[in-house]
Amino acid sequence: MQKNPQAHSPVAAASPRELPTLRKRPNQSRSRALVDAVAQACMRILDEGGEEALTVARIAEVSGAAVGSIYQYFPNKDAIVAMLYERVLDEEAEQLLLMREKLVGLPLTAALREILANIIRVELRLFKLNQAFHLRYHTALHLGMWRGPYRTAAEFIEGTWLPLLQMHKDEITTPHPELAAYLLGQGLRSVIRSLLEDLPAQLESPALLDSLVAMAVGCLRPAETHSKT
Repeated sequence: MQKNPQAHSPVAAASPRELPTLRKRPNQSRSRALVDAVAQACMRILDEGGEEALTVARIAEVSGAAVGSIYQYFPNKDAIVAMLYERVLDEEAEQLLLMREKLVGLPLTAALREILANIIRVELRLFKLNQAFHLRYHTALHLGMWRGPYRTAAEFIEGTWLPLLQMHKDEITTPHPELAAYLLGQGLRSVIRSLLEDLPAQLESPALLDSLVAMAVGCLRPAETHSKT
């Protein structure tokens, strides 16, 4: 795994809402082959040497593409890395649909555990690909909103988390389901983002999933949580 970026550094603090894009999309087979070679070279360099080893010159060397040809399609190094993330998120978006189908009929706590376990798994996969890039563009790397119909976090929560809570209304005691849906949809993701920056090793700890599930249940059944204290 690559070295963790310094907490509160300018790179880690930035949070762009959109990923860098290609200058132009490859339409011909030759240009698609060049872009694929660049993507494979980028992945290989990140695997072997990490962020510090990734330069356009090195990508050109490994891919066999000329630097000038690379710049015809990519304005900068981040745009190359962004393409890798796009491919991973497209793949994970298909898996997300399958995961959501498995939630039907599950009790609320079991459903929350499945959802949060998947979020942690995806966040770890994205983080290990390129730590600095993932932290910098975390807002844009939202699997639940990836290529979906939701333009804002509020729309995403209203279209996903709130219906989930409505399906399990008999298992919920909070008088504020909208607030609870927001805390689950945004709050827990923010906790994971902070852990990635400050305590990344904890993302692989089984205790994290237990803690997030407990936090979620606490939002949905506050009276139950208070009775145990």
